[in-house]
Order: sequence, then C-alpha cells, then structure tokens
Amino acid sequence: MKLDAALIEDAATDTAVTVKWVSDAAVPLLLSFPHSGDRYPIDFGYAQSLPFNVIDYPSDKYVDELFSHADELKLSTIKANFPRAYIDVNRHQHDIDETMLEDPALWYGRLQPTALADGTTLFWSKAKEVDIYDRKLGRAEAKRRLATCYVLYHQALTSMIETARRRFGCAYVIDCHSMMQFDTTARGGRARPQIDIGTRYGESCAPEIAEKLVEAFARRGYEVGLNRRFAGGEITLRYGWPEIDQHLVQIELRRDLYMDEETRLKTDRFEAVRRDCSDVLAEFKQFITDRMAGRAPASEGEHRKEMGNTDA
Repeated sequence: MKLDAALIEDAATDTAVTVKWVSDAAVPLLLSFPHSGDRYPIDFGYAQSLPFNVIDYPSDKYVDELFSHADELKLSTIKANFPRAYIDVNRHQHDIDETMLEDPALWYGRLQPTALADGTTLFWSKAKEVDIYDRKLGRAEAKRRLATCYVLYHQALTSMIETARRRFGCAYVIDCHSMMQFDTTARGGRARPQIDIGTRYGESCAPEIAEKLVEAFARRGYEVGLNRRFAGGEITLRYGWPEIDQHLVQIELRRDLYMDEETRLKTDRFEAVRRDCSDVLAEFKQFITDRMAGRAPASEGEHRKEMGNTDA
C-alpha cells in the first residue's frame, strides 16, 4: 500500500524531514521525532560566539536512536532533521516573539507568543538562558523556515495519520521527546520524573493507552509521571483525538538516564535504556494489536513469548 499523498513521498527524500513509511504495517502505530534533528541549516545564523553544546542544548539528541527498534517492529516513523532551535514544530505557527523579527509590522500572520521569558517560542531566542541570536530574523527567512520545515513536517504527519486511519479505521501516535533532569531555576529547580507520559490531561488518548505505557516503564524500574511535568505541546493538541479513535501520547525521557547533559555525549547506560525502550515499544505494539482485535491485553508471560516475533 502506498501513501495517497505525493507530499509524503517527497518528504521521504527531503533533507528537512525523513519519513519511513511501512506499507505493510500490521498496526497503525506511528512514531514522531520532532526534536531529534542534527542537520544545521547554513542559514541558521546564530551567534558565532556560542559553543555548539549550547546551541544544541534544546534538541532531543539520541531519542530517535533509543526507539530505533521501530524499524524491526515495522512501524512507520517521521523525523525532523533540522534542530529544534531553528524552528520548533511542536509550537503553534503563530507562537512568534515579535522582538526577534526585523519588522514585525510586516509579518503576514498573527503574533501570539507564549513562553517569552524562556525564549522557547516557534523560533527559539534562548538556549540555557543564553541569547541564541545577535541579530534579527528577516521576514523572508522566517517564512522560508515555516514553509520548508514546519509545514512540511505537519503535512507529512497528517498524511501518515490519515493513510493509517483509512486502512485501519484508527491511528496511534507516540511523540518522542527528552527533558532535562531538573526544572529551571525560575520554576524552582525541582527534579523531574525519569519518564513523563503526556496526554493533555487525558484529552489526547484513551486512558488505558497512557496507563499501559506508564505501567510498562514502571515495571522496568523507572519513576514514571503522568502529565506531571509535560502534558504535551502542539503535536499532542493537533493530532490527539480519541473521539475519532485517533490517539496520541507524548513520551519524555530524562536525559541523565542515557547522556551527559552538558557534554551531550552518551553514557554507559545508553544501551540499557535503549533496550528498555525497545521492549516497551514491542509490548505496546502487542497491546495495540490486542486492543484492535477486542482481546484482553496479553499477560506479561504471554508477552515475553511474543517478544521474538516482531510481526505481531
């Protein structure tokens, strides 16, 4: 089965977005990686005085690798290849800080910024509380980022979900992210849970779907929160509609579990976390298979028998 929209086929070869579409997937389960991009566009134009680990700090580095078992499980994925600070596809397209633009009066859309103090709007202005730019963004370059990155990502993900829904009558999306170990100083500096499952407080998916992921990670020894720190952003709001059997759940993995937050390098725990993510993903796929068939979810023992079969 091929995707109906030619856009998806274009996106699969575009440098901004990588789509891996599995035409013979057994379940309509998709993975989204909106913040794991590491290809820095030549027109980024951030302050040259900044060290790379600062400008790269907002990115969810390695998260796509942690869930790379999706390929073996024959699950479709979409990944933004550009860095999050360049343009954040998990923000609304009107979430723009007008002080970042050369002439905001000439902007063709609305300017409705949210987290101005943190600098985490559509075009990030800060990383690690440091200014990213020593200049203003021109109207043409800002619009180009929207057209070639933001629009492309969302149109591709929309087409993937709609294609899955037409075939199966339902769709499931896991939006994969990472987070720092501690809240910012402005938020009190509290430690975050090791894993946080976001559902817009129960609005983006059926409750048993989130409960399954919470239980699967907790059984492997992780401290798991449910909407405890990050309930979900634009992707969760835009695509999570359980009323039409279209479910989206966000997963936030705490970075210190598998990497050094400052150097951005993997630690010796990386492979263990990747194995756990792989096992959870395989277990979740079986859960979706059983749910679609109207069967009770498999017991832990039954699931372990299925772990060797990635075509469930």
